[in-house]
Amino acid sequence: MVLPIWRAGVLLATLGWAAPSLAKEDSPREQQPAPFFGAPGLTVRGGVTAYTGDLGAETDVGTFLGLQADAQLLPAVGLELGYEGSANGFADIDSATLWRHNLGALAKVGPTVRERWKPFLGAGVGVSYLDATSEANARQFDDTFLAEVPLTAGLEYRYNGVTAGARATYRVFAGGGDFAPGAEDNGDLFTVGLSLGGRF
Repeated sequence: MVLPIWRAGVLLATLGWAAPSLAKEDSPREQQPAPFFGAPGLTVRGGVTAYTGDLGAETDVGTFLGLQADAQLLPAVGLELGYEGSANGFADIDSATLWRHNLGALAKVGPTVRERWKPFLGAGVGVSYLDATSEANARQFDDTFLAEVPLTAGLEYRYNGVTAGARATYRVFAGGGDFAPGAEDNGDLFTVGLSLGGRF
């Protein structure tokens, strides 16, 4: 049966209205922009660590692992808050380890280059707890708290919301009690490591 002309017109108008709506529903949603360097995030860092001075002569090269929260205060200024732990053996004391537990804050300054690269310099403050194992305690290495000033330089790369980087940090021990015999507690700390993080 042939539809009357007015019914055919209503049918065509309805299809013409519905087709764009159906096509819009079937099309993929627009992708959200990836988090950039200015977004807050978390970063895991790890690498090697070595003491300097007389303390460096008494200890071996060790390793460290850290976790930090990242925030951007200004376009070229960032802030890190985090924990870092390290372990260094002793050169002349078998099975002894000098553990270090650190809480610190670090301000970073650096431009964002081509939206993906960020070279930076940084400085901050922190407190470290040095914990010598019993083998070192027997040789008059005690546990102690030390204030420190970290100075760092590094480079980060961002791919979408993931960041990777490398940095070197020199930590000046600014104050604390005597924890080693003689002058063997004189020294600072140098670390080199890699990082992997995410921005949210």
